[in-house]
Amino acid sequence: MRQALWQAKGMLLAISLLMSLTLPGSAAAQFEFLTVKEIFEVIDFVADHPASPADFKRVSPFGPDETETRMPEIFADLAGSILQCYHQTARYRLADVMQAPWDGQVQYGGDDSALIRIRYFGAISDNVYEMDVALVSRQDQIRAAVLNDNSPVDWNPNCQLERWTTLKP
Repeated sequence: MRQALWQAKGMLLAISLLMSLTLPGSAAAQFEFLTVKEIFEVIDFVADHPASPADFKRVSPFGPDETETRMPEIFADLAGSILQCYHQTARYRLADVMQAPWDGQVQYGGDDSALIRIRYFGAISDNVYEMDVALVSRQDQIRAAVLNDNSPVDWNPNCQLERWTTLKP
């Protein structure tokens, strides 16, 4: 029984790894649907409305206008993309904006920034880990910096977001 359980977990890990290899390899490809300006509009909205539900229509048929209803969902997609760049096999749980703008923005010469806390599950375990990631922009470029990560698995230092990455204008 125990061996069957380990084999099942091994299969799940193998499937997750194979699925991650079929996804676009670059974080920029996952951000292509947003401009730098739109990313920080979403971050600002979430920072201003930290208790916003993901779907306002479930709360009230008279919720905010359509442009606002997707903001928390877009933020979750953004945070999940950042997580996948650093921990390909991790499973996203939730994220929140800790600080906007981020105090350390000056050291990167950025125009805008935010400190985002991302909570996630390990690849195999149900343990919850947290990472604090600074997201900094300048013109049409964006980059991230991991400030803290309590996972026993090292984050990927080759994540494309560790370098200035140009997004569509």
